[in-house]
Amino acid sequence: MDNLQQIIQNFPVRKKPEEKKAFLKWALSRARETGWPARVEENGRHRNFTAGDPDKARIIFSAHYDTPANMLLPNLLIPRNLPLFFAWQLVIVFLLFIPCILAAFLAYLAFGSTLAIYLAFMIVYFALLFLLISGPANRHNANDNTSGVAAVMDLMEKLPPDVRDQTAFVLFDNEELGRQGSKAYALRHQEIKKGTLVINMDCVGLGDHLLIVGKNMARVLPDYTLLQQAFSPSDGFTPHFYPGTGTAVNSDQRSFRRGVCCLFCFRRPFVGFYTPHLHTRRDTQANQKNIDYLVRGLCRFMREHK
Repeated sequence: MDNLQQIIQNFPVRKKPEEKKAFLKWALSRARETGWPARVEENGRHRNFTAGDPDKARIIFSAHYDTPANMLLPNLLIPRNLPLFFAWQLVIVFLLFIPCILAAFLAYLAFGSTLAIYLAFMIVYFALLFLLISGPANRHNANDNTSGVAAVMDLMEKLPPDVRDQTAFVLFDNEELGRQGSKAYALRHQEIKKGTLVINMDCVGLGDHLLIVGKNMARVLPDYTLLQQAFSPSDGFTPHFYPGTGTAVNSDQRSFRRGVCCLFCFRRPFVGFYTPHLHTRRDTQANQKNIDYLVRGLCRFMREHK
């Protein structure tokens, strides 16, 4: 059974401490089976998995292993259509405000005071915000981000032996709470934050377009040119390389100055690239074929990099 199916079957939810602990135990075992020294690093209240020696590695491959709360509305990823992306965010904010305004109106009818209106609005607002971030766990997380974790584990197993000393892997905790795990890791490892190329994988299980999005300080590196050369259209997939400026991808690569994010998307007229169903019960699919294409390209990149 491949890593993707093992994680989906055995660790579908990784939100509570005991769920994360069970997954990390498995990840440590898998890494050590393939010859990687691995450990869990405590960064404050965040538990980040590492394999290899990140402080000595020239390149780090990463993904976040935590899973989100369930949302009625999807966290629709539209990375290259910023007007539509921000319009969708405004729709979500507007829908959040409807119950807040209703609560404020009822408080006005009941008490008739400005303080009551304000308190009712804020209590409902923060209650809804809490549910969005820390509410009941989403039970289905195949693409976000079981797919990214599986890609890291597959790459760990398939990476050529002669480049292992240049490579490390990190699985970050609490990306869904605002990239807190990677922020804490970067704070402790300043040299990695400032100088190491970090290639992050998030939502890499669905779509026929691979987007590789690099921050400006990553795109000027010779290694980035090698990364571009490692991918070409094949097996029904098309790679695209974009700068971080003008691209909306809020994942753990943003915690590092030389961060790069890999994600798969569908493509439609008017919408452009998009990834659906994130943070909802419909996030039930991730394709091993996508992960295989990505891992093959990253292995080619590392062979040229040595």
